[in-house]
Amino acid sequence: MGAKDPLHIPWAFSLSEAPRLPATGEGHPLRREAARWLAWSTAGILALGLLAFGVWWLWWLRHPPSPPPREIRIVRYTDLGVPPSIAEPAAPQLNIAQAVAEAAPPPAIAVPEPVPDEQAQRRTIATMAEMTEALAPITMEDLGAGGGDSLVVDIDIDTRPAPGEFVAVEQEPVRIAIDPPVYPGVAMAAGVEGTVIVRVLVGRDGKVADALVVDGIPMLDEAALACARTAVFRPALLQNRPIEVWVLMPIVFKLH
Repeated sequence: MGAKDPLHIPWAFSLSEAPRLPATGEGHPLRREAARWLAWSTAGILALGLLAFGVWWLWWLRHPPSPPPREIRIVRYTDLGVPPSIAEPAAPQLNIAQAVAEAAPPPAIAVPEPVPDEQAQRRTIATMAEMTEALAPITMEDLGAGGGDSLVVDIDIDTRPAPGEFVAVEQEPVRIAIDPPVYPGVAMAAGVEGTVIVRVLVGRDGKVADALVVDGIPMLDEAALACARTAVFRPALLQNRPIEVWVLMPIVFKLH
């Protein structure tokens, strides 16, 4: 192989390192030539990619994309209307006497009308003597126990139900009026708001006889109790008679 081979291409691959022919394995001249051309082609592709990226980057810097169009609407001040008032609306004042009169109108006073004697065949009104005899006190002699002392039965009709005690009623109490709660300044400055559940005792006259906090907020409890005591109800009825009952009433505190 030392003589010049006219069929060998000098720049393709060299046979000088081949000890014998045919050469096999990794020492084959074709394998070594293929590895060299693979390395050169990989380097060329990377260089072309970097060059293309650089060209695109320079073109993007010189021709940045235009911003999206923005629609600007011009409004005249005459189209805005009257601005809202910054003053807090005053709470409506309720006429408690009128509300109570409308909810439970007073009974009409009957005026007797004279009629002829022949039409008044049945007397329905007792005389003073009959009423005095019917309302006479019961004595021990009437009960067969002897003695002249009167028997007095003391019935405690003012016993109030305990909070949470069940009281049977035929008609539940209905709230007619209540003053708005006064927001404490400390709670307003601290941004505290919420709902305070108050249990109130509605008396026979429809007014709040007692009030206590069931579920409250420390900064708002006193204001909720003061607001609850201003409530006026139509009292609960049992056998058409007003009775005292406990009811739950939420007092809402909310900042504007």
